[in-house]
Amino acid sequence: MNIFSRSIAVISLILVTSNLSGQEVQSRHAVPGQRYLKEYWGQSELYLQHQAYYMLDLADRALNANRPSLTINRERELALLAVDAVTHEPKPKENPAVLDFIAKRMNHVLEDLDKPLKGGKSLRIYKLYNCGMLFRTRDLTVAVDLNGRDGTLIPDEIMDRITSHIDILFYTHNHGDHIDSHARDFCHKRGIPIYATDEIFKDDGKVHHVRHDDLFTFDIDHQKGKVTVNVLPGHQDALQNNIWIITMPNGKVVGATGDQWDSDGSDLKMLKDIYKRLPQIDVLSMDCWIHDYDEHIADFRPRLLVSQHENEIGAHGIDHREAYWMTIFKNTVVHKNTVPWVLMTWGEWYDCR
Repeated sequence: MNIFSRSIAVISLILVTSNLSGQEVQSRHAVPGQRYLKEYWGQSELYLQHQAYYMLDLADRALNANRPSLTINRERELALLAVDAVTHEPKPKENPAVLDFIAKRMNHVLEDLDKPLKGGKSLRIYKLYNCGMLFRTRDLTVAVDLNGRDGTLIPDEIMDRITSHIDILFYTHNHGDHIDSHARDFCHKRGIPIYATDEIFKDDGKVHHVRHDDLFTFDIDHQKGKVTVNVLPGHQDALQNNIWIITMPNGKVVGATGDQWDSDGSDLKMLKDIYKRLPQIDVLSMDCWIHDYDEHIADFRPRLLVSQHENEIGAHGIDHREAYWMTIFKNTVVHKNTVPWVLMTWGEWYDCR
């Protein structure tokens, strides 16, 4: 166990539980057995698993008690830091405590999706795993980069239930932490249209492949209402990366940049002041590790910014699992971002009025 993880566990216990007064504190031994330290001797991996159960249980309850907002209080920040600590262990995707945590967080979303959304102009933004986002209005729900690593991080049963709540799915680019063949198949089963670049599921005739040399606009006449889509032909270096700007039936405009980044900066000319050619964006979901951060904020000018891609554990090593604390630091110190921003972890949502 490293010093950082041990310290976070202790601090989280002291500070987070202080915010949970009145709730029954369940046993911290989330897994039967191993009640005494000597029973862990020689079993460091098991020790870290049980510590992860302990920390993520605290984090889940603290996050539920301190919902996403435009400000982050101490308890919420510590809960996010606990998630950072666990997901920066060597093998988090093989840790049953992490998989249990992801499933628990997805079930929070499903419980909310089962409830009606009130208000004709309401927009609820859900963050699932990695860059998987749901944009929900009273009438229609759009998903972008819905991904559970083909059933390995989000179980098929849960992914099947998630797709039962969406109406349209968009994919930004052909990377395994963004596309998901299982999610695609569940959508096909339900007749849910999928829009993607030419490189994504390129032999699948049921997927609508959209790629143009410049900004392209088209309408989707869905039975629940018309959706207007503006798509920009971005890149992640040589890979196609569509930037989707979507006008929902109630007029709310949402956007997702995927992993937009050209190391030579060639796309920046196309994106320069792109807001002048687009409707006013209410919510932009943007990559937390993007190198052209300031340029994108200036070029898209969203009313609200939501970050994505933190703690992607399926394909990225420790040095490329961007932590929540890094997003906080970037927005408050490095960039001094003046656009309102909301930081969410897996299985959370925020209402954009």
